[in-house]
Amino acid sequence: MMVRTDEAFRVGAPRILLVKTRGRSTVERADRQRLESSGAEPRSLLFEETLNCDVLDENTIQHTEGLRAHIYKRLPAFAAQAFEAARLSGSYDVIITWSERHSVAVAALFAVLRIRTPHLAMMFWLSKPAVRWPLRVVRTGIDRIVTWSSIQRTVAIEQIGFRPDDVVLVRHPVDLEFFKPVDSEREIIFSAGSTQRDFPTFADAVRGLDAPVHIAASLVVALDGYKIITRDVRDEPGWPENCQVRPLTSVELRDAYAAAKVVVVPLLPTDIDAGVNVILEGMAMGRPVIVSETQGQVDVIRDGDTGVFVPTKDSPALRSRIESFLADPEAAEEMGRRGRAYVEQNHRLEDFIDNVRSNVLELSARPSRRSFWSRRGGVTLGSVRN
Repeated sequence: MMVRTDEAFRVGAPRILLVKTRGRSTVERADRQRLESSGAEPRSLLFEETLNCDVLDENTIQHTEGLRAHIYKRLPAFAAQAFEAARLSGSYDVIITWSERHSVAVAALFAVLRIRTPHLAMMFWLSKPAVRWPLRVVRTGIDRIVTWSSIQRTVAIEQIGFRPDDVVLVRHPVDLEFFKPVDSEREIIFSAGSTQRDFPTFADAVRGLDAPVHIAASLVVALDGYKIITRDVRDEPGWPENCQVRPLTSVELRDAYAAAKVVVVPLLPTDIDAGVNVILEGMAMGRPVIVSETQGQVDVIRDGDTGVFVPTKDSPALRSRIESFLADPEAAEEMGRRGRAYVEQNHRLEDFIDNVRSNVLELSARPSRRSFWSRRGGVTLGSVRN
């Protein structure tokens, strides 16, 4: 199914600059387009293509020249991107940032320099101290936040000071064309992910089970106090003999979901919606999903209907739930069907893009307020309007 192209949006469209990271990907855009067109990758480019964005990522910074190139080489990539976004801001109607550190850096520059171009920040981890504390000072550099976590929306309003109207909750997207049910032999217990994962508890839960366990993972990040700790779980000792741990390509990931008797998302206690990608992908593939019940993971799973919660750090409870699905494959299939129906109704990638587009259009049509200092509740001092 092709996304509807709104020609009216394109003809009279606001000029949008999307500031984002390439992450660990080394695939060039043209190659990525070919892979997505062939069905070998999820449609990650659909967002920027539908909104007709110009993209400012690490590759853009690497191709700058002259004095800027010398300066940017001495800065972290996200900081260089923020300075470049500020430099280019006058040529655009809206700046979108998609990550916490890009959003904070651009917000700081926009607030200090009183840049009038509206700034839409897409974030999911506002409670992290490295995000929450600076945003309390420079939040006027952001005109609107789009988030897919109701808990983090509350943090933005109650702890940082954004106005409720300026923090929009949308449903997290999943590409239902790439991740969809297929006929496959159900052979494995599957898990995946990289943020706030509790793989030791999962390993204890599956130890000795008569089923192969596949885990799509390598580098895993977790918040430890005020610091983000990154570790490579492949190198950790103590994995059960029935566990295989390695990163997967997108096609391998989809095949693993298809082969899963059950998808498990073991989480550390957290107030973010960690695991949401794996949860939605598993549900989209029509597989039953077991998830650690955390403060932050509240917006997707309906316990006992579209998935199952278990207490955090409770390997016996997790093992019991896994065994119940292994013993009753018909119940597993039925829950998988309900999960697929739920994401079809609530988490379409196309709907997510339309929601963001609506916010972009609204921001592009209204004046932007800018000041450095602000009072809690959004009352600004020394504001600038265009």
